[in-house]
Amino acid sequence: MNYSDRVYNMIGLAFKGGNLMAGTEKCKKVVLGDRAKLVLLSTDCSKNTRKLFYDKCLYRGIPVATFGTKDRLGRAVGKDNRTVLAVLDEGFSREILKLIGK
Repeated sequence: MNYSDRVYNMIGLAFKGGNLMAGTEKCKKVVLGDRAKLVLLSTDCSKNTRKLFYDKCLYRGIPVATFGTKDRLGRAVGKDNRTVLAVLDEGFSREILKLIGK
């Protein structure tokens, strides 16, 4: 199993455990509420979405990483395409950042 499969597995576990939000609006809400510990953006997200989340997260000190495509992130959580994921648990956040090398 390569590192990207391990990241997708961690994303799936976090989602099943209720420690991850999927979707732009839900993620924006948890970022603004300072509940997010990590924000994952798809590599194919729009420039506006990228700027919105980078700005909001930078201001609040929340790490942001770019990983995967919309389709692959969506499949990891059992949904359709997802552009943004927000991890709500510090442990999952640390492990995912370690796996993607940030």
